[in-house]
Amino acid sequence: MKNILFFLEKYIAALFVLILGSTLRFNIRTSRPEGNVIYAFWHRNMLPLLFLRKYEKAVILISSSKDGELIAGPAQALGFLTARGSSGRGGSDAVKKMIKLSEEHSLAITPDGPKGPKEKIKEGLLFISYFSKKPIVPVAVDIKSEKVFNSWDRFRLPKLFSKINISYGVPIRVNSKDEIKAKVQEVQEAMDKLTEQNKIL
Repeated sequence: MKNILFFLEKYIAALFVLILGSTLRFNIRTSRPEGNVIYAFWHRNMLPLLFLRKYEKAVILISSSKDGELIAGPAQALGFLTARGSSGRGGSDAVKKMIKLSEEHSLAITPDGPKGPKEKIKEGLLFISYFSKKPIVPVAVDIKSEKVFNSWDRFRLPKLFSKINISYGVPIRVNSKDEIKAKVQEVQEAMDKLTEQNKIL
C-alpha cells in the first residue's frame, strides 16, 4: 500500500509542479555558465527550480529519509537524476555517485539541507566540489507572491502567476582541501549577496 501511495504522489506532485510552473513569470537576471557545474541553492527555493530546469538531467542530492522520498519521486518524474543520502565528508555512496555523474551532468545541491540550519553553507558542498573538480555556482530565487510554510527552511510555494527572479552567481572553485574552510565563508557571502541583489523590488 505504501508503495502505491508513493507512486501516486510521484506523478501527482510532478503534475502539480508542471501546472503551477506553467503560470509563473520567470525573470532570468543573469545567464547560466556553460558546462557541468554544481548549482547551490537554498532548500526553501527548490520548487520553482524543479520546473525551470526540468528534463535537463541534473543530479539532485536528496535525503534518504521518508521526507526525501516525497521530493525524489517527483524530481525523477521531471527528468532529474537523484542521489540519495548526505553531503557529509564521510564519502557516502550518494556523494560518490554524484562525483561520478558530474562527469556528464551538472549537480544540484541544497547546502542547508536536509534539516538546516536554514541558509547556512555546510562543508559537504565544498568537498563535493573539490573531489568532482566542478565549480560551485550560487543560485538565488525570489518570489513576488507566495505562501511560506512553518517548516525548518520556511519552504516557499509560489502562488499562481507569480513573478520569479532567478540569478546565477560567479563560479567558485575549490582547488585544495586546505582552502575548504575559507571557501565555506566565501560561498556563504556569495549566496547572501546574490540573494539580496536578486530581490524583487
